[in-house]
Amino acid sequence: MTVSRTPDDKTVEGSWAEGLAVVTAMATWLLLLVGCLVHGTGSSLACPDWPLCFGSAFPKMENGVQFEHTHRLVATAVGLLTIALATSLHRRRRSDPVSARMGYLGVGLVCFQGLLGGITVLLRLPIVVTLTHLGTSMIFFCLMTLVAVRVRTRPRDGLADEAAARRRVVPELARLRPWAGLAAAATFAQIVLGGIVRHTASGLACFGVPLCNGDLWPAHPGAHWHMSHRIFAIVLGTYVVALNLKIRSRAPGRALVRLTTLAIGLVLLQITLGVLSVLSLLSLSAVTLHLGVAALVFACNVAIVYYLPTAARTTRSPAALPLSLSGKLRDKTA
Repeated sequence: MTVSRTPDDKTVEGSWAEGLAVVTAMATWLLLLVGCLVHGTGSSLACPDWPLCFGSAFPKMENGVQFEHTHRLVATAVGLLTIALATSLHRRRRSDPVSARMGYLGVGLVCFQGLLGGITVLLRLPIVVTLTHLGTSMIFFCLMTLVAVRVRTRPRDGLADEAAARRRVVPELARLRPWAGLAAAATFAQIVLGGIVRHTASGLACFGVPLCNGDLWPAHPGAHWHMSHRIFAIVLGTYVVALNLKIRSRAPGRALVRLTTLAIGLVLLQITLGVLSVLSLLSLSAVTLHLGVAALVFACNVAIVYYLPTAARTTRSPAALPLSLSGKLRDKTA
């Protein structure tokens, strides 16, 4: 016997998926912060074995174990949340197959990330594996953020006029989409570059801001990674702010306005935290927030790419436009 689903069942299922997606994204960001604390406290090898810690699932939380094992516990919680989210999205696969595939990808990424964490410990922190671990964590966080954005049930903001959508606003925004994609890719590269600075112990290779030990470009090779990270931060920050101001001036709905405003604010905050990290001699709180805000900048840039229309969509009907641009059109034409 088959049981038909009522509209209320679909609403509850959608709300459940939305709530899980938001919680998973938030838990992933918390996991990034805890992972940063592990390195910042020198606790990366506090547990010499994996997946257990000193052969126990509940070791004594002391001598750095409290940071390393907490990281593992939070990672386990994120893994379980990801599986639950993927299951929820799988149940909605007929109405939203893209979100279902994103859920499957999330499960694959979180398993791969856990494996990388184990390899990092067992091989005693090889830099290539450590950087891959960092990069995968950022990609996974962005994926969970995009899932949360996609499965939202509240109405999107959009254009109030179909002619403006086709003739003016949409083509201009579509032309900016590749540049927004470049901003997201460059932000990811900057995060990896920051990881190189940290894992090569180059965080304090340069004293003083904005110069490095009194020089624009240091003579000491050990400071080159540090100064490269600084210079790229200024170039990238300027680019992201200018691009988002341009997108914001053309944004037809509140979603893009809010995202671009948030991106600009996060970039300014991130640069400030970078300066504070140096001036505070790598204060644990400043460095941890520096990584956390970097993840938010990356996720925000990716979300902006998601909301911007593609060139192909500019010639289609309003129903084919991104939800952020077509929501009000459908309401008005209904």
